[in-house]
Amino acid sequence: MLPHALVQPSGAQDDGVVGEQNEDQEHVADPVRPLLSAARAREVTARLREAMDDVRRSVAVLAARVRDAPAARVWAPLGYNDWASFCETAFGISRAQAYRLLDVARSLAAIHDAVTAGTETSRTRDSDPAAVAALATACPSAP
Repeated sequence: MLPHALVQPSGAQDDGVVGEQNEDQEHVADPVRPLLSAARAREVTARLREAMDDVRRSVAVLAARVRDAPAARVWAPLGYNDWASFCETAFGISRAQAYRLLDVARSLAAIHDAVTAGTETSRTRDSDPAAVAALATACPSAP
């Protein structure tokens, strides 16, 4: 379980499990647990950062593979009728989830392209309407 991977138990009163209370934890301090030392807090933060970086890398790999699989029609030689039925059987995900994966893969590709385009490209002066639309879709709150 992820919380145990992030926080190791340090005693009987600290089981290392995060997020099992039903109340809004954002504004509630846990009076039972003492504050961590600065060194321990840095260690937990570093492990959390490492886990987040692992997730980012995994999502990037998944997105690239998801983007490539439908283009190669991987389901056809395996006897599936379409992408959705392939995903339902091979991965146990619904049709909606299969198509959301494709949307995520496309959005991540658009973000990657926008980030790697360099500083010479301005969102307000971009001549590629598809790139502007992809960026606006990926970041709807951006000005």
